[in-house]
Amino acid sequence: MRLFILCFLMLLTTSSAEDKLILSAEPPLPKKQEKPKPGCAVQELYVIGLTVHDPAERHKAMLAWLDRTKCSVDDYVIIWNSLPEWAGTSDSPVLRAKVMEKAK
Repeated sequence: MRLFILCFLMLLTTSSAEDKLILSAEPPLPKKQEKPKPGCAVQELYVIGLTVHDPAERHKAMLAWLDRTKCSVDDYVIIWNSLPEWAGTSDSPVLRAKVMEKAK
């Protein structure tokens, strides 16, 4: 009797698994992909920080870069956390305010 019940449960499990394993002839639908963000390359701000040596010029270049680009909130968080390193002595409340303004 136990053997009969065990065989019955195995057949039942196998038949229900086969229903799920049937492959469709149609190709699977592609997953929705996020569109790349146009115009935001945080590396450009990093390059400005490393290549422009005059603090006043670096400050102006960073402000100009922030004015002409639109990034995601996550990118602005990266910028905010990296400003002491990238801006150096040109890091200022004006630069920080611009990052906060753009992150809204």
